[in-house]
Amino acid sequence: MSKLVLMTLITGFAAFFTGTTVVTASEASACPDDSVASGTACIDKYEASIWYVPPEEKALINKIQKGEVKLADLMDAGAVQLGIASGDLAANGCPVNGNGCANVYAVSIAGVTPAGFVTWFQAAAAARNSLKRLPTNQEWQVAALGTPDGAPCNVGPGGTVASTGSAPGCVSDVGAFDMVGNVWERVADWADFADGCVTQSATFGGDLSCVGGPGQASPVGNKPGAMLRGGFFGLFELGGGTHAGVFAVRANVTPDFAPNGIGFRCAR
Repeated sequence: MSKLVLMTLITGFAAFFTGTTVVTASEASACPDDSVASGTACIDKYEASIWYVPPEEKALINKIQKGEVKLADLMDAGAVQLGIASGDLAANGCPVNGNGCANVYAVSIAGVTPAGFVTWFQAAAAARNSLKRLPTNQEWQVAALGTPDGAPCNVGPGGTVASTGSAPGCVSDVGAFDMVGNVWERVADWADFADGCVTQSATFGGDLSCVGGPGQASPVGNKPGAMLRGGFFGLFELGGGTHAGVFAVRANVTPDFAPNGIGFRCAR
């Protein structure tokens, strides 16, 4: 009996008796081309760009949903990139509350402007249409580990958004690009709206942390805080510069807040 067969049997018996699910190496590496394996999840390699695709373009939609689409495919089919100007998603049938967002798709490709001006609801809908989802806070955290804290990541402060994957050294241990800086990234989780911010210890990069209620009485009332991760290219006090990093976290914006410095990436 070969060592490989023996180890497979041992692993199988262990899983049976402990009731755990065993993920083999081949299963872990079975993520689509646009993503990387991180634990049991597939995390997109790049921050999402959003594209309007007419419903009759079924072949293109199929490529998007399989994680196989290329920029040339989108351009050849006349897909329109959105999330690059305030209100462009709503103007193309995807309002801020996500209702009716049926023809917009989140795509993980290099060399394009990542989506901004996007609410949590629009991001979740675009991910859904691509047969993906927003990662949980935990999934985002472990996928981001190992990303440099600062240069070469686009952390500014006071810079501008850069194309996806344009900083080759800004990559995590599992191979995901731009998880520090460029744009704040939405995750699936919400929290109590934070009532302030602190700077974390040197162990955690001095990153910005805005978590913990009970939240502001005004102007947001009792609305939740939609969690953001990683920091961005902009002002130091909002999460740029040394306040950006693997441990940077904010829960002091509402789910419908949609400036150009907030984007997202997807998971499967």
